[in-house]
Amino acid sequence: MEKPLISVVMPAYNAEKYLEESINSILNQTFKNFEFIIVNDCSTDKTKEIIGKFKKKDKRIILLNNKKNLKVPLTRSRGMKVAKGKYIAVMDADDIAIKNRLEVQYKFMEKNKDVFLCGGSAIVIDEEGKIIGIFKKVNDPERVKKNLLKGNPMVHSTVMFKNTGEYLYREKFEDADEYDVYLRVLSDGKKITNIPNFLVKFRLNKGSTSFKKGFERTFFPNKIKEFYLQRVKYGKDKYDEFDNTHFMNKVTRRYPFQDYLQAKIVAGFQAGYMKQVRRDIIELAKLRGMDKNLLEYYILSFIPIKLIWFVKGR
Repeated sequence: MEKPLISVVMPAYNAEKYLEESINSILNQTFKNFEFIIVNDCSTDKTKEIIGKFKKKDKRIILLNNKKNLKVPLTRSRGMKVAKGKYIAVMDADDIAIKNRLEVQYKFMEKNKDVFLCGGSAIVIDEEGKIIGIFKKVNDPERVKKNLLKGNPMVHSTVMFKNTGEYLYREKFEDADEYDVYLRVLSDGKKITNIPNFLVKFRLNKGSTSFKKGFERTFFPNKIKEFYLQRVKYGKDKYDEFDNTHFMNKVTRRYPFQDYLQAKIVAGFQAGYMKQVRRDIIELAKLRGMDKNLLEYYILSFIPIKLIWFVKGR
């Protein structure tokens, strides 16, 4: 078997509901020269059996089974450690890759040798696969860099990067670990960008880790940015001294459904589904009140989205 050009790495934990559709979306890619590393993180449902069934049919699949539950950062890193591809493509077990995703990204990375990591935009779907919006991402490298220092302008399941072995996911940040990777790449002076293509169907799932641990996404990024500034100034950060347990005990858990609605509002707004956006804003306002952010979205929802994109230069 020839050496793969791309290693697709997917962690999977109790993912049976959407796993088959997600796996098929990779196996049916227009780009064929890849290996597909799926790491089962001690699932208690049929995840292992589903992966095993696909593995028997397609030799590109490599199944790794964790001996204990390692959670996403270490599980994804375990897959990356055995990756042989020139590039690593991130994939999540509940998302769906657009059919030419790998081909589009591979060609872009080959043409733009100065880019270390690229992502793209995403079509947003609900638990049943219905399109409910989009995440349209800025694709100018300088604007991406500027936005990265404020927050996370990437859709993680669209990301592809050079397989240099430098950037494993650090476990102490749990569900914000990808943001830490981006800022580590950035602090090393490497270029990150998005491409304008829609690369995945991103599933907005109320039961996902992202919303169960929404409080971590709120508080951990500040620590990640602090470590970024340490690396820029001193050449290294104090991650090894960081006690994430102590840090998590200091924060207040947020309400997952509120985070879900917030993300749904953003996705619907970017797609121009303004009636849906206003309904979701009203529902969220009932739960937490009408703050400045929600009010701004509500007012802008009466303006055509094409005009908003024109004004913003996108």
